[in-house]
Amino acid sequence: MTVADQHHISQSELGAQTRERLVEAAERLFAQQGFAMTSVRDITAAAGCNVAAVNYHFGSKLNLYQEVFRRRLAAIRQQRVASIRDTMARTGSPPALEQLIEAFADAFLASLMDERRGHHLIELISRELLDPKLPRELFLSEVVEPVHGELARAMMAAAPGLHPGAARVCVISIVGQLLQVAQRLRRAERETGWEAELPPLPAIVDQIARFSAAGVRACAEAPE
Repeated sequence: MTVADQHHISQSELGAQTRERLVEAAERLFAQQGFAMTSVRDITAAAGCNVAAVNYHFGSKLNLYQEVFRRRLAAIRQQRVASIRDTMARTGSPPALEQLIEAFADAFLASLMDERRGHHLIELISRELLDPKLPRELFLSEVVEPVHGELARAMMAAAPGLHPGAARVCVISIVGQLLQVAQRLRRAERETGWEAELPPLPAIVDQIARFSAAGVRACAEAPE
């Protein structure tokens, strides 16, 4: 390997490291302060690089904001889809609905309850809902369509007679329950009194799985 090659590789590695630091710093600051209140200077100072680095690596603050979301949403998509496929593969046949929903619920909550990443994600999404900056199709293409579609198909395999439209509504119901649980658990971490109303997380997941499985079966048995 020539000296020029070594220099090229080291420059590439440095560029990748700078890009990673920018994304990490931006995620933290966007979560804490929101898009509008976070300046490029704030981000580059936190990342330990010069002000021109954001434009060089991402083109703009908005593009960096979108990259933060794309990375987090891609990780969530992979984790949730893997939980469904692993459950289907492990059983060797369509699993019981309770197994399927419980595995999905565990993966869903894990991404939101992670001490650092989960907190940032909830804050990012909350701020984005109040002050939208992202294209609407980003959430749909990165998470909603692939994850909801995967779970709907798995539930249809586990509950013969469940039609696609009903399966989609069941998925929305399950996701809604899990989002409420994540919000309540986060609030219990910040405010005293809220934790007294909540059973341990495994018990919550078990109840959601049993409750939702019963609902899915009822939908499968109902006339179209």
